[in-house]
Amino acid sequence: MLKQLVNECLITLQIRPDGPILIKSGIETVSGPDMAFVRVWRNGEEEVYLPGSSSKGVLRSHAERIARTLNPEAACNPFAQVDEEATSCGLIFDRRRKVGNLPDQADQVNQLVYRESCPICKLFGSTWYAGRLATADAYAEGRAPQPQQRDGVGIDRFTGGAAQGVKFDLEVVTEGTFVTTLHLRNFELWQLGLLGFLLADLRDGLVRIGAAKSRGLGKVRGQVRQVQLHFLGPQAPRPENGQLALAGMGALTDASAYGASPDDQVTVPFEVTEATWRSNGLRSVATWSGDGFPWAALGPRWVAYAEAYQDAADMAHWRKGGGRGR
Repeated sequence: MLKQLVNECLITLQIRPDGPILIKSGIETVSGPDMAFVRVWRNGEEEVYLPGSSSKGVLRSHAERIARTLNPEAACNPFAQVDEEATSCGLIFDRRRKVGNLPDQADQVNQLVYRESCPICKLFGSTWYAGRLATADAYAEGRAPQPQQRDGVGIDRFTGGAAQGVKFDLEVVTEGTFVTTLHLRNFELWQLGLLGFLLADLRDGLVRIGAAKSRGLGKVRGQVRQVQLHFLGPQAPRPENGQLALAGMGALTDASAYGASPDDQVTVPFEVTEATWRSNGLRSVATWSGDGFPWAALGPRWVAYAEAYQDAADMAHWRKGGGRGR
């Protein structure tokens, strides 16, 4: 999306288990536990880690709940089947391509797909384009924690006790600090606002990761260590009189074909005692430590965007089954 880079957001995030967590490797072991924690070779040894794909999936799922709380139309079902009435954005674009309901030019297709996708697909992506948000793998800070092995049993539905012959082993991690980076590029301000709500819920322990969540596993707490906003090009904002204008892609370049607003800008306090600023003439970088980033100024942008969101006419037609059978 876009053939230029106008802004980026880099968030350094730490994640700590607040109880046992398990992210299954999916690889069967011969003599080990039935459910082994995912591992990677790093610094010459094998260690546990939190895959970026798992983190992104969890964040997307939680973002969908937040979006539907504000507006049921603000998040599609990414796993909807072909014969269901409500279909995913990616599936709809597949159908529209088959009947010639998409432009011929690739650039025009990219613009239409972003413009007419639901807010969640715009941020996290779909089968038609990569999302604005990328999540890196989270590696342990210092020495990686050693997983603990636990026994599990199936429950007999009549006696309420352990079912005979139904036993399994699993590995969990209960300690350690894992550090990752969230990378958001060519963003609109409402996307930063939504990300702020996700990080707040992660901080409060409301987002669980991994397997066996219904059995008490997966509770974690996240803490933002640093937020960096990068602005590129001649339209990059500058701090003035203790304030900084945060600008989305619509305010930094002509992105009207993607549906981005040219008024996508909000002014926030910017004190050098709380944040830093540097520029090399091409790239300007504002850096905040910890929770100093002005999330409160961006939250209303997301709420207003989600509440006012409506499907484009063609998307609404297909979601309601208008293109079924074609």
